[in-house]
Amino acid sequence: MEFPPALYVYAAMFAGTLGGQFLGMAVDALALGRRVFWVPLAFSVVFEALAGERVGAARFGHSLVARERTKLSLTYSIGLAGISLVLASWLAVSHATPEQIATGHGLVPNDVVFYLTLGLCVAVAYTAARTLLMRLFRGRA
Repeated sequence: MEFPPALYVYAAMFAGTLGGQFLGMAVDALALGRRVFWVPLAFSVVFEALAGERVGAARFGHSLVARERTKLSLTYSIGLAGISLVLASWLAVSHATPEQIATGHGLVPNDVVFYLTLGLCVAVAYTAARTLLMRLFRGRA
């Protein structure tokens, strides 16, 4: 059974996500001596773009055009957001007391709208950055 070419691209981008996160954490902790959120995120977006563009060009048989890059990047971001929301929900429930789970009170922070808005803004910027970086890493078939 042959999988659609985009599935290979998303798998490569996920490998880029993990590799970028791990390398970013290592650079952050070992070279910079601190732990911040942005360093692994920056490495991750670069590795995702590199993997997405190169594997995309190889799997689609041509250099990706702007529409393909945008679609790949946007779809990948939606998938990551879905996974992240599930993990965040699981973390919230796993730290809740039985009373909170039964009543639902205290599971959602008071400033959830702020964090959802912030997350959406970061996701849009992250998707745009990945799409632009894919253009820089343009691959040949």
